[in-house]
Amino acid sequence: MSATHNAAPEPHIASARGAVDLSAAAQSSAGSSQYDAAASVPHSPAVSGRWRVAVNEASFQQVLQLSNQVPVVISFGTPRHPGSAELDALLARLVDGYEGRVVLATVDADANQNILQAFRLQQVPAVVAVLGGRPVPLFQGAPAEAEIKSLLDELMTLALQNGITGTVPPVSAEEPSAAPKNPLHAAADEAMASGDYEGAVTHYNKALAEKPNDLEAQQGLKSAELLHRVSSMDANAVRAEGAQSPDSLDAQLAVADLDVAGGHVEDAFRRIISFIATHFDDERESARERLVDLFTVVGASDPRVSAARQKLARTLY
Repeated sequence: MSATHNAAPEPHIASARGAVDLSAAAQSSAGSSQYDAAASVPHSPAVSGRWRVAVNEASFQQVLQLSNQVPVVISFGTPRHPGSAELDALLARLVDGYEGRVVLATVDADANQNILQAFRLQQVPAVVAVLGGRPVPLFQGAPAEAEIKSLLDELMTLALQNGITGTVPPVSAEEPSAAPKNPLHAAADEAMASGDYEGAVTHYNKALAEKPNDLEAQQGLKSAELLHRVSSMDANAVRAEGAQSPDSLDAQLAVADLDVAGGHVEDAFRRIISFIATHFDDERESARERLVDLFTVVGASDPRVSAARQKLARTLY
């Protein structure tokens, strides 16, 4: 990376693509010259690690402010993607190695669509950095650890060139007191984190047997079932089969599963609704049932689900 000499340097790593300018969003906080840990670090019950914090739309402005002091690495993921949790754990370990000279912010892309759109990201997992309120794209997917470490080292050099050389105290990992978690939910979470999706399905089914209206278990069950289906897929082969067999129910549902797991929610919904529009009887009902399952995975409050429900209703009636 070469030093930047313009009056208002644009952060850039040679391998980065598609940068967007968030400087306007950060403008209100750019004048702050002193770091205040209590005011600048977004605190959340979901934090873990020494310099890792969960971020949502309400705390995003604080992340932009914090980026005037240290680089902020933002990891966009989804609990529906098998690799998101593993990537965040790797990033947290690498970021902790810089001992406060960089902070990791994790974002649930499903629940924070406005942040995702601000960075013009089309798929997750994806990782970007923010320096002085400006984005620096890093990578999509899950590169090897050595490649990630190299990119972080480049980021630190870029921060030095732009005068962003602060250090922040560790983010506390202590969680506030909360209601005890359902042991079956906890067991399912552990199974999901370890990639044991069949085990997670078993635990969620037990939770639903005890409490049929357990919304968290309903969503968790459908997410575990989705991840179990896609975990053994060859994505390239599945997509090729989907393109070659537009009238195959199994082929179209498999591609839709991959799309939802990869964050391409609207593509998945559109694919299944198009299939429903041109097929009938048992195939139509099977496609509808899978679509409803995917609605549960994404969440009833998601506007993409609301829009797809309306399209489905028009298709069916």
